[in-house]
Amino acid sequence: MVFQAPSKPMTYDEFIAFALLPENAGRNFEFLDGEVFEKMPGTTENSGIASEIGIETAVYCRANNIPYFITGEAGAYRIGNNTLVPDFAYKPTPLTNEYPDPIPPLWVVEVISPNDKVADIRKKRQRYLEAGILLWEIYPDERLIDVYASGQPLITYGIGTSIAVQVIAGLQIEVAKVLR
Repeated sequence: MVFQAPSKPMTYDEFIAFALLPENAGRNFEFLDGEVFEKMPGTTENSGIASEIGIETAVYCRANNIPYFITGEAGAYRIGNNTLVPDFAYKPTPLTNEYPDPIPPLWVVEVISPNDKVADIRKKRQRYLEAGILLWEIYPDERLIDVYASGQPLITYGIGTSIAVQVIAGLQIEVAKVLR
């Protein structure tokens, strides 16, 4: 089935009504600045990268008795008047049955593929930063991770470095473990 984007910008409420239509069950939509985008399945490599971050996070949080709730590429969150579906998300509060989850995560990861449009990447980045969400943009082909935190300069990490996850005390993730 080919997705036909609505011809005019939608309101947030119109988007929610559209996304919850029975014919859209099982489909993954993002809503960004009035536009609807269907999030298509990605590569297993990109999914594996997000999964590895989830594993590292879960193991650390369990061992240190830190509350954690994580989602993968099917978890939709309300970020302002947008609905974004990051490849990985962490928050210390329980997940919900609501679509989208009204409580935004503290940390998200977007695994960037060659097909992603630069303008869309920038728009999503801006929405995450406006909401105070820690963002990692992972570039598998370049083997780099760009870390964006509100009010701080961009930091780029490569193989041979570790990243301190600012929203989880003490958690460090080695780039080489994520980008094997």
